[in-house]
Amino acid sequence: MVTVPVASRRAFPRSVVSLTSLVVLLAMSSLLSGCMTRSTTVGDRFAGEIIVATSPDNPRGAPHLDIPQSMSSHVTVTDYKETDKTGDQTLRIGTRAYYSDLTAGQFGQLADIIAGAFDNSSMSMDISGKRSGDVVRMRGTADLSDLVAQRDQIRFTVSFSGPVVATNGEQTGQQTVSWNLPIGKSSTLNADAEYPDPATAAVSSWAWLLAVICIVVVALVLLVAYRNRDRAPRPGAPAAKTGKSAETPKTAAQKAAAQETAAQETEKAAKATKAAKS
Repeated sequence: MVTVPVASRRAFPRSVVSLTSLVVLLAMSSLLSGCMTRSTTVGDRFAGEIIVATSPDNPRGAPHLDIPQSMSSHVTVTDYKETDKTGDQTLRIGTRAYYSDLTAGQFGQLADIIAGAFDNSSMSMDISGKRSGDVVRMRGTADLSDLVAQRDQIRFTVSFSGPVVATNGEQTGQQTVSWNLPIGKSSTLNADAEYPDPATAAVSSWAWLLAVICIVVVALVLLVAYRNRDRAPRPGAPAAKTGKSAETPKTAAQKAAAQETAAQETEKAAKATKAAKS
């Protein structure tokens, strides 16, 4: 028969609780670091349209938008053709692109793509979209002094994820702004849209999930600790009461003396009965 030392029985539940607590801390730390960091996959997204065109007699040829592979799934490019009212005469040819779900970084790359559409020109363009609180500010500059008015055309449209509150462009919808950039000049593009940060909303959702997980894990730790609690009596503590009280030495002696006296009385009674019969 193997005897389990009391110290070992007491150490078991503590080790279980300690191990469980360690696992909980590691899990919570990874979740907390992930959800409290501003999400890089959830954030402001931009959509819109780009038209770059020129007259058919332009010796430089029709402008073409060269989309990098990293953005190909978010940008659709088609040929563009503008005709007169009768449809018989072609006024401009070029490229039209529809873009959607672009991050702020990808949105900024559109400026270089537009500038590269006109070969052998020194035009330059820069655009950016940055958040400040609940406002997304789109800012841009364009130097089209190397292009020819009445021949070349650049139309840039952007749609935000919320309503536009200020712009120097043409607001074609509650969330959409367009610019027909002035050819042969320098210009600016400004637009402000107001809506909550999607990344902050994602962090809030993670926080609720983390709270629920914490409650469940704490409940499990308490349950494990309760089931594996030490049930052995503590040193110096009174013994647990049972259905039959334990006899003390004094009580046992008194009981033995009473039994002996009863035996003697029985023996005397038997002798007296025997004598009477004789």
